[in-house]
Amino acid sequence: MLICNRQVTESQLQALDELAELCKKNDGGLPALYRHILIHKRDAESNVFFYQNDKLIAFLGAYFFYTNACEISVMVAPTHRRQGIATQLVETILPLVIAKNLDIMVFSTPTALHDHWLPNLGFSYQQTEYHMQREGYDPILRNNPKLVIRKATEEDVDTLATIDKACFQDSFSSMPPHFYNLLNDNNYSLFIALHQNKPVGKAHIHWQENLAFFSDIAILPEFQGQGLGSELLSFCINQALTQGKAKIALDVETSNRHALDLYLRHGFKIVLERDYWYIPVAQLQKMLAARKMNSNLT
Repeated sequence: MLICNRQVTESQLQALDELAELCKKNDGGLPALYRHILIHKRDAESNVFFYQNDKLIAFLGAYFFYTNACEISVMVAPTHRRQGIATQLVETILPLVIAKNLDIMVFSTPTALHDHWLPNLGFSYQQTEYHMQREGYDPILRNNPKLVIRKATEEDVDTLATIDKACFQDSFSSMPPHFYNLLNDNNYSLFIALHQNKPVGKAHIHWQENLAFFSDIAILPEFQGQGLGSELLSFCINQALTQGKAKIALDVETSNRHALDLYLRHGFKIVLERDYWYIPVAQLQKMLAARKMNSNLT
């Protein structure tokens, strides 16, 4: 039985946690589930549950972070794989992705779990990320600060987008509407870093129930190598601590050695690793249609 909804209920969340535990034990990791998003009501039915005999067997979550792409996380119980359940979940969510006029679907997976067969289906490898965490109440001293850091406002949206474009070279980057949404969400704080009155960096903090999640920490390329990234990160850590968040998390590309070393120096530890694969929506549609035709012929 398939169930689609906009907001995960308490009982569904408990079942989802149990499914995640099974998958993590079997696969050594999990896709990105964005639990904090699932528990809030969204504008469309972006959660797909597959039940069998009243037990949750599989789940798909769709996340609309980007202007032209949708991120997808899929979990299927190890005992029920290779039965076409994941395909059924993707077919269920596809009309919503098409209705939103998105061109790309990005799938997160435990690292190396699917790299032997995803390319054969037309998926392209995007990147691998570490999920890192820091725990503790020790603040970080900012000696001789070079930055003035303040909360961003709607007047800073163009600046935020410019910094993103310069620092994050991927085709799925968020654009101004995304920043307006974040600035009007009380669960987020966006910061602008200024050096000699010039905006040179930015950072996002997502305030979750049990932790602070950092993202989009960036310094313009021409201002890197001066310790400004370390200062901005230290500021964010101290901001989290002042809000009583001793647990801090973030994601970083494994290929970004400079950022990885920076986070390790500031007390973050690697918790798990994820791969990201993407496929054009039109290509996925053709593949699913071909599969359906072949199954009808057999």
